[in-house]
Amino acid sequence: MDLPIFLAFEVTDQEQGYPYAVAWSLPNGLYKSVLLKPEDDWLIDWESGQNSHGAPALQDLLERGETVLDVLKEWGEDFDKGEVYSEDPALAQYCLDMMYDAYGKDVAVEVIPAVEAFEGYDAMDIDDQRRWIMDTEGLNAVGAEDVTRTLIHLYARVHGISED
Repeated sequence: MDLPIFLAFEVTDQEQGYPYAVAWSLPNGLYKSVLLKPEDDWLIDWESGQNSHGAPALQDLLERGETVLDVLKEWGEDFDKGEVYSEDPALAQYCLDMMYDAYGKDVAVEVIPAVEAFEGYDAMDIDDQRRWIMDTEGLNAVGAEDVTRTLIHLYARVHGISED
């Protein structure tokens, strides 16, 4: 199986928040999902109470989160094609910029709207199948891991790829 890389984030606030969870797929159909330990300079606004519903407590992220630098290193290996697909490309670009900027690096991938992975297929049919996958698998449209898993299943289903 050779899937595109799908990438999804969860942020503390949709307007100007910080990423606290990220999930991405691998070409073999597997995926990775991690909580992010916030960078020190992100914490200035963190305490403002602007956290989205469902975001873990700051202490949990500090104790269980992966460092941004470790995630960037992992992406260096996992994002070898130079492009990632996202349902929310603007949010993904915002988060990528923030993460790479934290270490003075340039973003190493191009963000492509996920719909482009399904070009040539009826958009309504794709949306119906996406909803069906979410319903049958018990996934939601908000969590980064669930979004990534949905896109993996959808891509495999639409392109006739066995998920075994």
